[in-house]
Amino acid sequence: MTLEFDGEFEADRPPEELWEYFTDTDHLADCAPGLDEMTLQNPSEFEAIVTVGVGSVKPTFSVDGLIVETDQPDRLVMSVEGSAGRKGAFDAVAEMSLVDIEDGTRLEWEAEANVSGLISSLGQRALGSVTSRLVGQFFDCMEEKINSGVDASSDLAAAEDAEATLE
Repeated sequence: MTLEFDGEFEADRPPEELWEYFTDTDHLADCAPGLDEMTLQNPSEFEAIVTVGVGSVKPTFSVDGLIVETDQPDRLVMSVEGSAGRKGAFDAVAEMSLVDIEDGTRLEWEAEANVSGLISSLGQRALGSVTSRLVGQFFDCMEEKINSGVDASSDLAAAEDAEATLE
């Protein structure tokens, strides 16, 4: 099953400042719902353990991520894949764009995920609802961090080989 998501987030900060927050793995780890563990292997690769509840199913995914492309502070593309054994698997590509607007910055994002296994049997509606809730929680948390003025420092960069794939 293929799922597509998109949205936007606005802040009264310049793109360069938002870039620091949205590419700071400590802040990402703090704000990502269900993230149990995240390890940065190098600036372009990470591993994570994520538990997501969808209805009565609550799989724990082992996730590998790769930063495919960056154009600081305008655009970032990442590819992720995760497996939870027979409960399900997914692969996804997500893109973030930061657009300079009159009062600050608009972050536009979109993602496409292919989901398989037991979790896909729950249907697009259930998965979409859960995803929307989790995305909302993530952006609420990031907004709190940005508005509180905590320091942020980018530690993500694109893989040297733009054609690189996850192993």
